[in-house]
Amino acid sequence: MSAEPSQLLPGTVIRNRNRLWRVDAVDGKKITATALDGPTTTHRFYAPIENITEGSLPEPDAENMGNPQFQDLLIQANRLSMLHGTAPLMSLQRSRVIPTEYQLTPVVMGLDMPAVRLLLADDVGLGKTIEAGLITSELLARNRAERILIVTPANLRDQWREAFEHFFHIDAQITDRRNRRAMEKEVPPGTSVWEYYSKHIVSIDYAKQAHIHNQIRSQDWDMVIIDEAHQAARPHTASAGQAPSKLRWEFAKAITEDATHALLLTATPHNGYTDSFASLLRMVNSDIVAGDAHNPSINQELAKRHVVQRRRKDVEEWFGDDNENPFPERDQATVDVTPTEYEKTAYDAVRDYGDTLVEAAKEAENRNVAQWTVVHFLKRALSSPEALRRSLENRQDKLDERLEELDDDGVSEGENAGVSEELAKANALDSDPGEDYSEAELGERVERVVSGDRAAIEMELDALEETLAAADKVTPTRDSKLQKLLDQTLPARFNSGGTIIFTKYIDTLEYLEEGIEEFLEENHPDVELYTLHGKLNTAERDERFEQFADADRGVLVSTDVISEGMNLQYAANQVIHYELPWNPNRLEQRNGRVDRYGQKRDKVFIRTMVVDDPMDRTVLTKLIKKAQEIRSQYGFSPPYLGDDEGIMQLLDADDLQTVMPQQTLGDFSDGKSTDEQESAFDQEVLERIEDESFYDHSEVDLKEVQERQKETQELLGGPDALENFVKSGLDLFGCVFEPKVDGTYEIRVTSDELRGQDIQEAYERVTFNPKRAAEDADIEMLDIAHPLVQRLIESVKEVALTSDDRYGRTAMRGTEVVDETVALYTWKVRYFAHTGDNPTVMEELLQTALPLYGDGALSADELNRLREAEATAANRTEQEWKRDLENAIDHEDKEHVITRRADDRREQIEEERSRMREKLEDAGYGKSMGGIDNLSVASKDLLTVGLYYPYQ
Repeated sequence: MSAEPSQLLPGTVIRNRNRLWRVDAVDGKKITATALDGPTTTHRFYAPIENITEGSLPEPDAENMGNPQFQDLLIQANRLSMLHGTAPLMSLQRSRVIPTEYQLTPVVMGLDMPAVRLLLADDVGLGKTIEAGLITSELLARNRAERILIVTPANLRDQWREAFEHFFHIDAQITDRRNRRAMEKEVPPGTSVWEYYSKHIVSIDYAKQAHIHNQIRSQDWDMVIIDEAHQAARPHTASAGQAPSKLRWEFAKAITEDATHALLLTATPHNGYTDSFASLLRMVNSDIVAGDAHNPSINQELAKRHVVQRRRKDVEEWFGDDNENPFPERDQATVDVTPTEYEKTAYDAVRDYGDTLVEAAKEAENRNVAQWTVVHFLKRALSSPEALRRSLENRQDKLDERLEELDDDGVSEGENAGVSEELAKANALDSDPGEDYSEAELGERVERVVSGDRAAIEMELDALEETLAAADKVTPTRDSKLQKLLDQTLPARFNSGGTIIFTKYIDTLEYLEEGIEEFLEENHPDVELYTLHGKLNTAERDERFEQFADADRGVLVSTDVISEGMNLQYAANQVIHYELPWNPNRLEQRNGRVDRYGQKRDKVFIRTMVVDDPMDRTVLTKLIKKAQEIRSQYGFSPPYLGDDEGIMQLLDADDLQTVMPQQTLGDFSDGKSTDEQESAFDQEVLERIEDESFYDHSEVDLKEVQERQKETQELLGGPDALENFVKSGLDLFGCVFEPKVDGTYEIRVTSDELRGQDIQEAYERVTFNPKRAAEDADIEMLDIAHPLVQRLIESVKEVALTSDDRYGRTAMRGTEVVDETVALYTWKVRYFAHTGDNPTVMEELLQTALPLYGDGALSADELNRLREAEATAANRTEQEWKRDLENAIDHEDKEHVITRRADDRREQIEEERSRMREKLEDAGYGKSMGGIDNLSVASKDLLTVGLYYPYQ
């Protein structure tokens, strides 16, 4: 008779489609269940069309005596594959990260919520991606999420994909205009890529497009993660009548409303305007904010439950005097460069050329694009003479091409090369260029924007010739910055660790590569040189970076391709910024990849090269130093220091005149005088940011969590449990597992039972130590979620559960710790917590032991001694063990003992959870944990029976 869904409780066992399933959730007539026999899979059944009956695991076969080794493997495989046991953080067993207690705070906060809705706003280098990955891994492990959408700036998509795959074994697809065609070839007819793939990474600018927006929202998303979420905040409005462009915000608002779980990540959530900050808070919980959109008020007590924002100094205080500060000391300074006369002549020539370029475009609609183009040329000149030369030649080619295309009247409509004023400005100010172009592509396009008639173009070409002639005279020996780098700045860094030289431009990178290589060959042949840039594919970048990280003494010249999302602290402790970005947050982003938690050395060295030129002086004094002052005083860098509007507020008319030709401040403002605007850098605004954000949650006590993690590890068999299981499991299937001299292992998968699409035939270097794997990307980390480990767990369960020759449900052994025959039972016990509409199912193994022909169950101490005792041969006849095995399976007290043991364990879990809930409620939140300490025993199945005979 088919069971009614209303009669099924979470944790009960059912039979359907000739398999056993554990019920995870019941929603009306829909049942979510996880398979108990065969491969572990989760399905949703529609009860009216299924034949669902109550089920249970058949008792062990009394006619088949298995092997003790196979039984131990079967028990361990089941322990390792439990949904999440009774501990709250199974994600730690599914990842290769080693989080600290402060990184676990948002994980525990999120799991306390019926729906996880958090703004993760920790400072750069504190591990927001790790926190997001742990939360995601937890939700996946608990079957609370499956379909995931990650929204990020375009330049961070690869980093997210690599981080989730590397650290958490979560495979997500990068979905964009270029990849869609290949993805659609794998999709069955009539199915969209959004539906077919369960985990997507998209850029915010791709997702905000109307047709893509609608496609994404047509799907049901369990979880949405938005990185650099401040870019998706509602733009500031001073009055209700203003209506700024807000496509990013509109998409972010809609998709977070649609999704069950939402994580917003940003190191800089507050841009100085309460209305923009409030728009992010509304995305995680609309009740946090009251009032209208342009004049909101924030309920900070409620915000505290949804916002985690710790500054570096907060974490340092959290570690306190009893713990060693995990962050390095920062040695930071500028390197002043006095240009040669040849360089000054070249800079002056660029400015004169800029006047000509702007004059030629003064009647054109893209006049402001021309002015931003001049800034681009000046920045290239200050970067390197080679970068300037290549830019001028690129423009010269385009102007010659345009002259050939002009009609007989010499009239041209001009060409914008796909570059708007907004993009030209982003290029000049080192802002995010968006979805369509990389930074290198955008720079090249800016150089090819043409306006003006034949006379104007010919005039510009003449000026270009003069500028190129001046640039050609700046040879490497006349390049003051290169010589300063080679003579002083770089050699000073050879005394400590690896050195990374950052430059924005590939042309400068190639120029530096040639100069540094020659210098090292002559003066420091033992120092290795490497380069990284966006033209390399992911595999090439990874290989070069690993080579640099492994070098005894190495120098890496790189563009920002490695400054976003990559953890550089294991490879280097020294950074040289070869030119000044206009975006102060870009400098801090680079620095934060090295000066962060996990840095192996006690000190990091940061040097920024600054040319004695009006542009560099202005950027240094008005932008870079301002950012450092704010960070020093308040402990944070506001996002507006990397925002076009914020940068323009810092530069007054005189400042702009030094870097931009023939312009006034009004050319780049929104029409209001600066006196009418509230400056984002007023002390009042900075204090508002400090007051309205920063929820460090130092009051959270996670000792309970840590204790339970330790208990879970002990139940699994200690820190070496997984390693021992893999060794024994591979031996069971006849595979090769050999130690290597560097402490890693080599594995050869030779069994057909373990082969699969995600399983390699050979693993040259593997480790079970997450710290070792984190420091050496060339080593494969074997953790609980690794495909080989998962396949091994499932294969051991299947073979030892059902195979005749490798049966593990029964076994016999001899031992000196008993003087009569004892039966040890291993049970699968399932509980569920009464947490409202989303009951939480838990599963663990419990063991009981009974004298086979005596009275009373063994005590906990006696049971432990039995498990830990050295086993010997049992030496019993087939007739004897069959009789004893049948009596053990039919023992009249076994059900009573496990019922009592499961109920005692239930009470123990309830007490632990009550203590944790009370501590969290005392800290000001935790109300959403109602029912977490109200448990019921759902079902019990006998997994194995072991007979222990007195040693003879």
